[in-house]
Amino acid sequence: MLYVIKASNVNLKLLQVLNKEKKMNKKFVISLIGAPASGKGYIASSLISELKNTYAYKNEDIADVSVGEMIRREKRENTPLGQKLAANMKEGGLAPDEIINEMLINELKTINAKVIVLDGYPRTIGQVRAYGKLMSDYNTAVVFRDTPKDLIMERVKDRRICEKCGMAHVVSDGVCSCGGKLIKRKDDEVLPERLEEYEKMTKPAVIELKENGKNFFWYEGTAEGETIAKEFFESNKKYL
Repeated sequence: MLYVIKASNVNLKLLQVLNKEKKMNKKFVISLIGAPASGKGYIASSLISELKNTYAYKNEDIADVSVGEMIRREKRENTPLGQKLAANMKEGGLAPDEIINEMLINELKTINAKVIVLDGYPRTIGQVRAYGKLMSDYNTAVVFRDTPKDLIMERVKDRRICEKCGMAHVVSDGVCSCGGKLIKRKDDEVLPERLEEYEKMTKPAVIELKENGKNFFWYEGTAEGETIAKEFFESNKKYL
């Protein structure tokens, strides 16, 4: 004899609660996108400060992941992925989507933090279309900073990094606290070309992401980082 057992309203409610808890227990990935030198690092720093100061997050609860830094690390360490990158991209250019996706998946698997601030992904049409599948195990949000080209060029004019430790500086700092010499970033030297590439490849991706994605936040390039962070987390408390 075949018995058919119908789920009670109580069981359905319990299932809904469990699904909600599962969703809330996912890691929260915040993707920061914008033009080169648009201030994504500044926004990342503001978000991290807000998590610590307002929501009592500890260092181990937060991961700050830069796709650009990941690329430079892979190339510097001459890993298999780094060798692919070196063979497929010119200095200052965008790396192939499939390599970036593979690199990002590998990186995310190693992170135990509750909140991941992801600088520079997705930024091509191909990456946007892979975004949903790659992030299916995470709660996600996208922060886009729309910064005019002339403002970017003005900001970069005096930007420097330490040759020794990589810390960011302005030219007037003269020397890093570690004693290292201040130099221009290599990708700053090809900034006009990078901005052209951004207009061709990333701007269309941003439009598609905004139209088809969820939890998308747009801010002007002159918006203060502290203001962005407060407004953003106020809208995403359920993921914290």
